[in-house]
Amino acid sequence: MATEEKRVIAPAVTVSHNDEDRGLRIAVNLAGAPKESVELEMGKEGFCVKAEADEFRYETCFMLAHRVRGDKAQARFESGLLTIQVPFEDTLRGHRVPIE
Repeated sequence: MATEEKRVIAPAVTVSHNDEDRGLRIAVNLAGAPKESVELEMGKEGFCVKAEADEFRYETCFMLAHRVRGDKAQARFESGLLTIQVPFEDTLRGHRVPIE
């Protein structure tokens, strides 16, 4: 008997600067997926997430606006929400330009 392929869903993702403006806070809604099924790959310019729920699976990859230190990322999964904290590769503070 052939197994049925699960439907693939792109999860809702929110990306914002953290409170100290030294990195990103990324939230990925993986409702219905158990922690054991979550896979996260973090690079300098983006990340990919996969997770399995009973009747579907989540899959997505995102490019980030700023380069980050993926090797320093921290992730937490609670109540279906994957939260990732990752520092910027370089400071984002630039030279202030006067406006005439």
